[in-house]
Amino acid sequence: MMNRIFPLIAAASAFFMCSQAEVERPDNTDQEPDAEIPRYEAMTTTGTLVRTSCADPCLIYQDGMFYLTMTGSSNLVIVSDSDLGSLTTTAHPTTKATYIYHGSDDPTVKTVFGNGATLSGTWSPELHYISEEDLPGYSGWYLFFGIRKSGDDSSQIRTVILKSRSGRITGPYVNPVTDEYGSTQVLLDKDGNMIEDWLVGMSILRIPSGKYKGFYGTFVDEVGRGEGYGNFYQRIRIAKLDKPWQLGTDLHTVTTPTQDWEKKGSSSVLPMVVEGATAIYGDEGEIFMAYCGSGYWSDYGLGQLTLKRENDDYCDPLQQSSWIKYENNPIFSSARSENLRGAGHAFFLKDDAGNRFMCYHAYPYENGVKASGRNAYIEPYTIDYSIIPDSAPQGLIRFGANRNTVTAPVGTPVTFFKKKETL
Repeated sequence: MMNRIFPLIAAASAFFMCSQAEVERPDNTDQEPDAEIPRYEAMTTTGTLVRTSCADPCLIYQDGMFYLTMTGSSNLVIVSDSDLGSLTTTAHPTTKATYIYHGSDDPTVKTVFGNGATLSGTWSPELHYISEEDLPGYSGWYLFFGIRKSGDDSSQIRTVILKSRSGRITGPYVNPVTDEYGSTQVLLDKDGNMIEDWLVGMSILRIPSGKYKGFYGTFVDEVGRGEGYGNFYQRIRIAKLDKPWQLGTDLHTVTTPTQDWEKKGSSSVLPMVVEGATAIYGDEGEIFMAYCGSGYWSDYGLGQLTLKRENDDYCDPLQQSSWIKYENNPIFSSARSENLRGAGHAFFLKDDAGNRFMCYHAYPYENGVKASGRNAYIEPYTIDYSIIPDSAPQGLIRFGANRNTVTAPVGTPVTFFKKKETL
């Protein structure tokens, strides 16, 4: 069996996803008689809500603690707690908030956007652990996110990177090149030049073995801004990385909007959307990519791509032909949900028992009317190996306890398993 790998941290400090399952697991008959059998404690929340007023959530579980970061104004914060249900609001007494980025203190803002520039927001922060095996000499926790210039349209956004100086997920975070606190490192191309084009939503993909073994970054860029309806669209892009902040190859296209569901919400000034590419790893080495389609202001949802394998090896992830797009996308949506809309921007994790979960954002609705801004929600997912159509030949990603393609009701209980000794 090929090693399991996950998009957040290296296998040596593996991640944990969640599911709705019973507390005790059956004994493993392959274990030695005196081997210690893991025991788990069930942590059940009253619903799928993780946190109010939370867009682009990045939820990590490590060593009995939950860590959540999200899109902010000009600042970024990590909130943490040992109880998943306690992350819901800032008012809970056990939840800790740690500021990890202050845009007003970042000299890179002026380097990128010019003297006098300020930020109107940060976009899509993601925390990833990079191991020595991934990129020798660059191990540690990294934060990837976009910064947006005040007073301009969304064309003025750039990708920047920070690294935890302490080695802890909560930082403090510094420029990974200069070790300067508060200063970000801008993303560089393969020649070491600052990437000045619109390229955001950075995430990580690992190829564990074979000819194309390596560490890759995924991004979203755009084509045709200002060229009118049908000509303005986004692309999911990929490149091999030489460093956490520098590309090792040219950028290559993974997919563009080709299916009807990816084009909802577009107009002469709003693009056809594919974005938020996130790697998912299967039980036998399968590599999937979950991505968002359509405008987040419309029927946002998740689609699935599968990386081809031939002769037990992975195909070249830099080639668009290596990625198979599931023909019945979206695999997850809130278009028919009674109380959520615009569900997407998925981030994936596991619990201590190995159950898979996804954290995403959506707009809550009451009686058909938007009740607030976006909140973060969580629900289990599985990989279905019993249904393998030609457009999903290595399995199909399913969500919720009933393997639905739509969001679970907000009040659905969620059970997360933790090792008893961590409680």
